[in-house]
Amino acid sequence: MPAKVFFDIEIGGKRNGRIVFRLYGDTPKTSDNFRALCTGEKGLGKTTYKPLSFKGTIFHRIINDFMCQGGDFSNRNGTGGESIYGGKFRDENFLHAHSKAGLLSMANSGPNTNGSQFFITLAPTKHLNGKHVVFGEVVEGMDVVRAMERVPKGRNDKPEQDVVIADCGEVSDKTSEVGSKKDDKRAAKEEKRALKRAKKDKKKAKKEAKKKRKHERSSDSPDGRTPPKSQNQRPSRSPLSTPPRNANKKSPSSSPSPDRRGRSRSPRRGDKRRSSSPRHSRSRSPRRGDKRRSPSPRHSRSRSPRRGDKRRSPSPRHSRSRSPRRGDKRRASRSRSPRRQARRRSPSPYRPRSRDDKRRSPSPSRKH
Repeated sequence: MPAKVFFDIEIGGKRNGRIVFRLYGDTPKTSDNFRALCTGEKGLGKTTYKPLSFKGTIFHRIINDFMCQGGDFSNRNGTGGESIYGGKFRDENFLHAHSKAGLLSMANSGPNTNGSQFFITLAPTKHLNGKHVVFGEVVEGMDVVRAMERVPKGRNDKPEQDVVIADCGEVSDKTSEVGSKKDDKRAAKEEKRALKRAKKDKKKAKKEAKKKRKHERSSDSPDGRTPPKSQNQRPSRSPLSTPPRNANKKSPSSSPSPDRRGRSRSPRRGDKRRSSSPRHSRSRSPRRGDKRRSPSPRHSRSRSPRRGDKRRSPSPRHSRSRSPRRGDKRRASRSRSPRRQARRRSPSPYRPRSRDDKRRSPSPSRKH
């Protein structure tokens, strides 16, 4: 079964993604060299005395529409590197051509000079056939390869931002499962973000439409204000605008009378109108300076006169007489006891009395 290896790529210090390679089985020596350099299982090199691993190395040369080159773990500039076999090893075969983008091929400085450096094709490069050994291809993460291609370059086609192999190794079944789970989580997060963006856009559109309608209403009115609500809407809660309960019923009299059960409202300031039906309504207390007579004194209680008020009560029939004050020389209209007053005014005809009678003729029933 062909082996699979992976690179975790960082661009400018930020994690970009993973590239997974499938190594060909018909180039076993070249494929095993690359796999061991990904796992780092061979320890230190015999000539460079550096760890035989791609981890932490950079892609030192990237040319658009051509290739991305890396694998120099000793000098990091394309002049170093070493194979797991010690130094360089011979070209294995040229069975595979450089016919498409995403192919994995060995870099060299001439025939039979293969070490640890490699490149990934970005386009078909047929002029390299028969010169460089193709031993694998990209099966996942071609978008990461294209992101590497877009990095700005400087002198000698070196990227201005470091494109680093942050981690590498062989892909097992568990690793592939973890990678697929990560991809699923990433896709779910992207879907959630898209839904949130759609909701925000919808709310924004609603707000803009509401503002537009409000602006149209204000522009339609002559004074530039928002027109009032129609009469079909909810009526005002003011008690003045509420119709009386028996407004629809016909009263027997010519003029409609107010509701008898309802109490009269307290009059407002400056309202000198007489109450419409004082018969069942309570008389309100007169204000200062109000010399008007109460509309119906028959059922109303007389109010106590104020100081300096020499007027006579409007109806003494049902009103109580007040006790004369000190210094008041006027005679009270009525004495406190009407019976005694009646005796004095109209003595009995059967027994006429006078002061002299009391003295001269005592009562016959009285015993001496």
